[in-house]
Amino acid sequence: VAELARASQSYRFNTAPNITCYLHIAGGEVRIARHPEATVEITAQLQAPFGWRIAAEQDDAGVYFVALRRLVVGAVADATFLVLVPLEAHLTLNLQRTRLSLENVEGTVELPPQATSLQITARSSQRD
Repeated sequence: VAELARASQSYRFNTAPNITCYLHIAGGEVRIARHPEATVEITAQLQAPFGWRIAAEQDDAGVYFVALRRLVVGAVADATFLVLVPLEAHLTLNLQRTRLSLENVEGTVELPPQATSLQITARSSQRD
């Protein structure tokens, strides 16, 4: 029964420099880390996998990953998404009711007061 209630899905995309990684995730936890390889790697550890709709695509501009809970049965679903992106990748995050962890981050992250639309801007510090 435990195997029916849990599943793991892995996605790996070879990328060009300066790509954008777009994540749209509703619920669960997202852990993002940067690495020196030219790949985007996403591992979805799903609890109640039947409660999720997941899509992943890639084009010349970047990688797109969407994980949304299904209506009704999604209420019992949970997940952890482990995301590795290249050092030079741009990240665009669209998150709803999601816990976010950033690892291997360098720079300044600004979080304004939460409003209807929250924008996060990270600025790298320039050292002379």
